[in-house]
Amino acid sequence: MSRKRVFSIILVVIIVMAVVGVYMLINPATSHLFPKCIFLKLTGFKCPGCGSQRFFHSLLNGDLRMAAHYNAFLFGAIPIIALYLLSDYTKLIPKWLDKVLKHPVTIALLVITMIIWWITRNIFNW
Repeated sequence: MSRKRVFSIILVVIIVMAVVGVYMLINPATSHLFPKCIFLKLTGFKCPGCGSQRFFHSLLNGDLRMAAHYNAFLFGAIPIIALYLLSDYTKLIPKWLDKVLKHPVTIALLVITMIIWWITRNIFNW
């Protein structure tokens, strides 16, 4: 592995650790450091990602109940996002799974699921 690649990996790990540390120590619900949802401010409706910063803060501090309260959709979305990242940036995902992940039907189902979440969270105020 080249020095440049090793440096890039180390840099990414340091950045990820710093971000995780910030989200673990500082509560986005009470801090002005974190951006607020522009979609919510403009429309009064929650977007599919609303509450994600508070979700990660709660998750990193072991409060699964509050994490689910802030954005339950992310419990399912995070593993799927991780699979897509592994598929795109590593060779750890089997070819058959890579094909399934990138199939148009899979992508359409994920988009439809997100839209259903978006609508229902606003109807039921989740």
